[in-house]
Amino acid sequence: MKEHFDAVVIGGGPGGTPAAMALAGAGRKTLLVEKSGKLGGACLFVGCIPSKIIRKASDDASIHFTGGTINVEKVWHEIRKKMNRILPGRSDAALKKAGQMPKLTVKAGRARFLSAREIEVSDPSGRIEVFSFDKAVIATGSLSFVPPFSGNGTADVLVSERFFNRPSLPSSLVIIGGGPIGVELAQMLNRLGVSTVIVENMPSILHGVVPSGFATAITQKLEAEKIHIYTGAKVIEINKQGEEFVTIFEKSNGEKQSARSEQVLVSTGKIPNLQDLNLEAAGIKYSRRGIEVDNNLKTSVEWIFAVGDVIDGPKFAHLATHEAFIAVKNILGGSARVDFKRNSWVLFTDPEIMSAGYSLAEATAAGFNAVEGVYDYKIDAAAQVHDINGGELRFVVDAKNKEILGVHAMVKGADSIAGEAALIVSQRLTLMDVAKAIHPHPTLTEAFGFLAQEMLNKFLHSGN
Repeated sequence: MKEHFDAVVIGGGPGGTPAAMALAGAGRKTLLVEKSGKLGGACLFVGCIPSKIIRKASDDASIHFTGGTINVEKVWHEIRKKMNRILPGRSDAALKKAGQMPKLTVKAGRARFLSAREIEVSDPSGRIEVFSFDKAVIATGSLSFVPPFSGNGTADVLVSERFFNRPSLPSSLVIIGGGPIGVELAQMLNRLGVSTVIVENMPSILHGVVPSGFATAITQKLEAEKIHIYTGAKVIEINKQGEEFVTIFEKSNGEKQSARSEQVLVSTGKIPNLQDLNLEAAGIKYSRRGIEVDNNLKTSVEWIFAVGDVIDGPKFAHLATHEAFIAVKNILGGSARVDFKRNSWVLFTDPEIMSAGYSLAEATAAGFNAVEGVYDYKIDAAAQVHDINGGELRFVVDAKNKEILGVHAMVKGADSIAGEAALIVSQRLTLMDVAKAIHPHPTLTEAFGFLAQEMLNKFLHSGN
C-alpha cells in the first residue's frame, strides 16, 4: 500500500527545505524529496556561498592594490578547503534538524508526478516508491543554460555548477555573459591572478539590472583592474585549439574579433529545472520560462504550489525562501500573496550594489508619480573614515504620499545596509518614518536619515 502524506515537497534547496520544515512544524505529515540527498540546493553548493568564499579570498589577496604576487595554486587550495568545510557542514546541519522533526521524512531520489495526487520517487539504487498527497510544493530550482554556439569547443565550456568543483584555477578565462554572475566572478577571479575577459551581447554589462550610472561605474572599475570588456558582442564560435580555447565574436559594427583563453565560462542565464517532473501527468501548466503560478504561488492545479527559480520570476535564494513561507501560509489556509517588486538583492562586486523595490523607471511605468533623491557618499563620515571613495544612495519616492518605493545604493559596504533597505520597502515606510529613526553615527546607514530629511525639505519648499 502506498504511503500518504499531507504534503510533499520536491527539491531541497532554499525554497523546498524551509517549506517542508514549516509544514512539518505546523503538524502536517510531510515528505521532502531531494535528488542529491543533500539539503541546500544550488545556492549552497554551486552558487551564492562558494562564490562568496572566493570573494573573501580575492579581497584578502588584494593583488591589484598591493602590486604583490599571489600563489594561485595555494590560494585555490585554501578556498577549496574552506568550501569542503562549510558546504557539507551546512547541509548536514539542515539534515540533522530535519531528522529531529517527527512529522518530516526526507528521501533521496528523483520525483515525478504520476497524477495530480501521486508522485513516484526513484532512489539512487533504482528502487521506486509511490506516494499520495493532499498538497504539494515544487521547488526544483534552475540550471545554467549554454546557448547553441558553433565550434568544437562548445561541449567543453564551463558553467557555474562545474566551475566551483575545479581542482585548479585557469590562468586565463573568457566569461560569456556580463550579468551579475559573470561580473562578480570576473572581478573575484581577476584579483586572484586569472586574466579575465567578459563578452556581453547587450550594450553594457549589467544591462537592465542596475541603473545605467551604476553599470558605467562598475565598468570603469573593472577596466581599471585590467579586465577586458566587450559589449554589443555576439559570440559566434567557440573552438578548441590544443590546450587553448578561441572565442570568436562579432561586434555591433560587424567586425569579428577573437579572444584566447585556457578556459571559457558561460554565464548567460538560468532555465527552470523541469527535468523528469512529468508535469503533464498532473495537469500543471508551464512554459520555457517556468511553471505558471498566480500571486498566491498556486499552479494551475489548486493544491499544488511552486516556488523559487522553477517559476517565472526573479531568481534569488532569499526570494525562494520568502516564497516558501507564502506557499506554506496558503497551504495552511491563509491568503498570502507574493510581490516581486518588493524584492531586495545585493551584487557582490567592488563596490557592492544593492537594490530593494522599484527603480524610478519601474515606478513610473507602474503609474506612480515618482521622484528620485540621491545622497553622495563623498560627504559621508563613515565613508571617509573607511577610505571609501564615494558612492551613491538613491530613494525612489511616491510624490503623493511620500512612500519610499525603492532604495538603491552603490558603495563599498552596500551589503551591510541592504537589510534596512529591504525593511523600508517591505513595510512601505515613508520619508517621515525614516527621518524619525535615529541612525548610529558614523555608519553608512546614517545616510538613510540624511536623504529622507533632505527629500522632505525639498517637498516642503515645493509645496508638495
